[in-house]
Amino acid sequence: MTRLDPGRSARIARLELRRTWRTLIDSTRGLLLLAGGLVLLALYSLAIGLAAFVGGTELTGTSPEAVRFVTTVVLGGLAGTISFVVLQRTVKTNGDPDAADGLLTTVPYEDVLVGLVGAELGRVLTLLALPLSALVVGVTLGSGRPLLGAAVVVTTLVVATLATVGSYTAGLAVKLLVARSAFVARHRTALGAVASLLVLTGWVVATDENSARLVLLREAAGSPLAWTGDILLLSVPALGGDPVAAGVAAAALLGALAVASVACGWLAERVWYGDPIQPDHVFDATGRTLSDRLLADRVATETRVVAQKSWLRAKRAPFTVQFAFAPFFLIAFRLESVILEGTVPPNLPLLVGLAGAAGTGAAFTLNPLGGEERVLPLTLTAKLSGRAFVSGLVLAGALPGVTATALLVVGVGIAGGMAPVTLAATLATALSAAVAAPAIAAAAGVVFPKFGGTTVGDREVVIPSALAFGSYLAVLGIVAAPGTVATLSLLGTAPVGGPRLLAGGVAATVLLAAVAGTMGFLYAATRVGAYRLD
Repeated sequence: MTRLDPGRSARIARLELRRTWRTLIDSTRGLLLLAGGLVLLALYSLAIGLAAFVGGTELTGTSPEAVRFVTTVVLGGLAGTISFVVLQRTVKTNGDPDAADGLLTTVPYEDVLVGLVGAELGRVLTLLALPLSALVVGVTLGSGRPLLGAAVVVTTLVVATLATVGSYTAGLAVKLLVARSAFVARHRTALGAVASLLVLTGWVVATDENSARLVLLREAAGSPLAWTGDILLLSVPALGGDPVAAGVAAAALLGALAVASVACGWLAERVWYGDPIQPDHVFDATGRTLSDRLLADRVATETRVVAQKSWLRAKRAPFTVQFAFAPFFLIAFRLESVILEGTVPPNLPLLVGLAGAAGTGAAFTLNPLGGEERVLPLTLTAKLSGRAFVSGLVLAGALPGVTATALLVVGVGIAGGMAPVTLAATLATALSAAVAAPAIAAAAGVVFPKFGGTTVGDREVVIPSALAFGSYLAVLGIVAAPGTVATLSLLGTAPVGGPRLLAGGVAATVLLAAVAGTMGFLYAATRVGAYRLD
């Protein structure tokens, strides 16, 4: 192992942090996110400080078991949150250095790795500074024991560092798996979306007293995992902390940090210097793909080619279709009863259908012009009408999206024992919204286009704007609202109901979908056909 150069690593870390800062202040969106984040962080820190002060005043009358439980909850939540965020960032954006070819041939990779991980830890500690300060001040003033405040600071910083290094290591392990496995490389988008949804579902799955999360926390509080609390208990002699348990906990934390650091270096060398496997893409000029067999002689050639181009781009740059998966994360909280009790909530088929409809429109049509990136001049000058172009984008989203939405609604509805009439109303509402969604998204995309790229690893991709996504969801929500209310009336969760409401609500959604879809398509096609480069 090459001897580390702390100065060189520090310069790399400062450069990475400077880039993060510039990203925030160089755009209106970044400034808004920065301002909103500071406000939320201040409010959150105030609540933490008040809770810590109240807890500190009652500390002397608290049992050691309660202190261990609270410590386990707080540190476990902190480590879990940091790990989830850093893991995602490592896999998607921060797992490789910028300008890797030049940097890794002139600077030892160990210095680069320390700089990148140091920058990530710097971001984590920056966000943690205000809440941690509030926690320390509150618990110190409440208990009157400065030594307790110092123990809280040291323990929190060690756990945060371990979570950052450990999750960065896990992210490199994922990247190595993608680089070595052709199957994972081909299907990384779907696998990543499923993994993220499962993690999020596991984190928010329940909130009641019998939830899996609290059961696990109670078990953890009675195991050696809770010995970290004894580090804090030792600073309050009256509570009777166990020195041996505290010493074992401290040694375990530092030992885990050392192991994670060594593993991180081992993985970084293999990820950064290894040649990733390339899934076979054999070109056959005479071959016919599945989409060729499905669409040939049924869809105009121009429309088919645009749809196939969209699918191919999504396969090569999965990050561009990230908004298609976002709606499914919003229904994770409804999976509680499915996981814990084995029952399907009555409204889950409807929620799945609406999420599928939203994802159908968000996949390919949210940025018709900006999504063409560098080939936009060629697209505009080709013998391709605006209607044919938008039709291809709509087809790219509607063909897989409507099919998947129908299968999900029917599958979940049957699994939950939904009545045929309710299932039919749910299916009609979801499919009406799904059919109209791509055209509505296309209209939102031409109103709020985005041409600037986002760097993902060593590649730059263009993703739709948040304004386009938000306006699209607003219109789609209006379209689906009547059918949604009508379906909920059958489930007993709406204040009114009856056959007339059901028929009228579903019919209104079908009518709104037809009108909004047609108007959105015509508007988007007209704007694309008349668009000129400056």
